This record gives sequence, C-alpha cells and structure tokens, in this order.
Amino acid sequence: MGRRRARVVGIAAVTVASADTPPTGLRGRLGHVWQLVHRWKGRILFAFLDQGLYSTTNFVLTVLYAWWLPLEDFGRYVVVWTAVFFIEAVQNSMIIDSLPAIVSHHGRHNRGRIDVAGFWVVCVFGAVSSVLLLAAAAVLAALNSAYALPVLVLALVNPLQRMYLYYRRLCYIRDRQGVAAAAAAAYSVTLLAGAGLLAFFKVISVGAVLALPGAAASAAIATIVIAGIGRLTRVRVVNVKWLTIRIWNSGRWLAPAAVVSWLMSWGIFPLVALFSGPGAAGVIRALQNLLTPIVQFNSALNLALLPRVADKVADHGNDYARRFALRATAGFAGLVLLYCGAILVSAPILLPLLYHKPEIAAAEGLLWPLSFGIVWEASRVAASMSLLATRRTRVVLLSRLIALTVFAVGGVALGWAAGLSGVLWANAIATATGAAIVIFTALRPRSVAA
Repeated sequence: MGRRRARVVGIAAVTVASADTPPTGLRGRLGHVWQLVHRWKGRILFAFLDQGLYSTTNFVLTVLYAWWLPLEDFGRYVVVWTAVFFIEAVQNSMIIDSLPAIVSHHGRHNRGRIDVAGFWVVCVFGAVSSVLLLAAAAVLAALNSAYALPVLVLALVNPLQRMYLYYRRLCYIRDRQGVAAAAAAAYSVTLLAGAGLLAFFKVISVGAVLALPGAAASAAIATIVIAGIGRLTRVRVVNVKWLTIRIWNSGRWLAPAAVVSWLMSWGIFPLVALFSGPGAAGVIRALQNLLTPIVQFNSALNLALLPRVADKVADHGNDYARRFALRATAGFAGLVLLYCGAILVSAPILLPLLYHKPEIAAAEGLLWPLSFGIVWEASRVAASMSLLATRRTRVVLLSRLIALTVFAVGGVALGWAAGLSGVLWANAIATATGAAIVIFTALRPRSVAA
C-alpha cells in the first residue's frame, strides 16, 4: 500500500512539474498556443462584443447628433460631454483600474466583500462629482446660460453612469464577460431607441440627449444585477475603509495623471470653444469620431486582459509583466496604425458621406495629427497595463506631467505658427513623449527588491 501511495505521489509530482515546464519543440509550442487561444477565445469574444456595442453606439450617436443638431449646439454637446470624460478618467484611475490588482493580491477568494465595499466607494464618488457639476451649473447660469441646463442634466444622471462603469468592471473581475456584453446590448438599445424617439417627435436638444445615458445606464445595471453580479449584502464600515485605503495607495498617482491626460485630450475642446466658438469644437470631435472605433477596440482588450494579467503577475512575478508589455505594446500600436492609415486614405469620401456638413469635410487635414497621437496613446495604454498589474503608478503621473509641459511649450509655438493644426500637432508630440516614458519603464528589467 505504501509503495502504491508513493508511486501516485511521484506521478503527481511529475505531472505538476511538466505542467510548469515551458513547451519544447514546434509541436509543443503550437499546442501551447492553441490552449491559450481556446482558453481566451470566449473572454476576448465577449469583451469585443461588449466594447463593440458600446463604441458603435457612441459612434453612431455622434454622427446622428452632428446631423440632427445645429453645428453650434453639437459643439456645446461636445464641450459638456468632456466633463463626463473627465469624471470617468478620475474614476478609472482611482477606482476601476486599481480593483483587479487589489482583488488579485488580497481577495481572490473573498470578492463579495470587496464588491459591496466598492459599491459604496463609487456611490460617494458619484455624489461628490454630481455636487461639483451642480456648482458648475450655478456658475454657468450667470456666465453662459446656454451651458447651464445641459450641465444640470449631467449632474442628475452622473451617479448612474458612475455605477454602470463600476458594475461593468465587476463583470470582468468575475470573469463574466458575457454578462458585460448583455449589459452593453441593453445600454445600446436604450440609447438608440431614446435618440430615435427624440428625433421622431422633434424634441431633440442638448439637454435631452445628455439625459439618455442615465436611462441606458439603469438598464445596463439591472441586466448585470439580474445575472447575479454585484448584488448588495450587509456592508461593514471597516471593509469600506480598508478598500478606500487600498484604492488610495494604488491610485493616488494615477488620478493626477488622469487629470493631466484629460487636459491634453478632451480639455482641448473647451479651449477651442472658448477661443473659436462651439462650432469649431464640434468639427474636431466629428473628425476624432472616425478614429474612436479602434480606440474602443483596444479598450476592449484592456478590459479583458488587465484582470488576468494582474493574476499572472501575482503568480509569476515581474518578468511576466515585462514580457507582456513588449507584446501588448507592439500589438496595440500595430492595429491602430493600420486602422488610422485606412481612415486617412478614405477620409475624402467618408467625411461628406457621414456628416453632410461642409465645415467638417473641409477640415480633413486635421486627421493627421489626431492619428499620430492615437497611435502613441494606444502604445501607452498597452504598456500601462504592465505597470498597473505591478502597482507602479508614480511613473504614469511623471510621464503625463512631462507630456503636459511639452504640450504647453509646443502648443504656444506651433499654435502661433500654424493655428489650430499646430496645436493639434503639439498635442500629438506631447502624447508621444509621455508614451515613450511609460513604455521604457514597463520594458526595463526590474530587480526583485524593487
């Protein structure tokens, strides 16, 4: 009996050792690749479906709003919507992007408590951000009344948008990408149906279209909760405090970086509207909208990969993070480069066909700096996944501050020489500078002591 037990133990040890041993030979490596593809195909498919529905809906609505709204109103909608991107940037950096690493290191087998604690953290964040929007609406009522009502509407629907973003990330942490895709379908149907009704009854306005995402977020949250994710249980205050501290420790360098990033990307629209009118902001957003699908495609990859990369780094160490950074940076940048090339070639046909506004078609040349910046931004996002998984976030802030400095200096010089085109090129060069710093840090070998 003892010999038999020893033999079984020996076989188990050999099996475990062989599982950890890297495959050798062409057949072994191909088999390993096939196993990875089989394991990830469901996750990636549903992640693409989720992000595809979300981004396609936003793309279509941007085109429709450019059709249905006067160019000045469309520009005002763009300017107000930049506040949503600002709040989302802070939420993503402080809370959403920090969660996968926190769960992987502290609560992989106790995620229910972290889910509930995270709910209350997001509730507080949504309430605080809505109060700030209400204050902004009060100020705008005195300075520029055309923006006051849209910002007020945004303040009312903001908590629902914050919660949908949180519940959506929970789906990926729980490895339930199919639920995220179903929620995205509910979100898309609600948005498109609501926009269609507004246009049909001829009651479309900036305030009305800003209210629609609140209803769509409610439908998406209900879909996720019905699937059994994020259901509320009794919460202990100590758990909320614990998670808040962990989020702060992980994201305190990311939130300022997100603010700087917003200043360089979306912050440019309020500035353009201030100096050149809201119509000019609408033109730039319409051009940028053509490049949005590939950005959202990469976001889908980011959503699907980051929680699993965090798990892998927790199990295998920093070498895995560096290898992943190299492959992801090359892959993300290559995809975006191909897409942007296709857009640049077809822009003379696409712009008049999509928007039916001569002001937008005449600004075709501005797609070049926008494309250059997006390629580098995709590379930065890919490398940042490695830094997030290893909880190295200070360099993200440093890179953004350097990029902002480059943008400030270059924007004045190139803007003086070439106008709006020069400002966009300065923005693209600054984005490339910040991305290069992040990529270098992610690829640099890191000692065990670090």
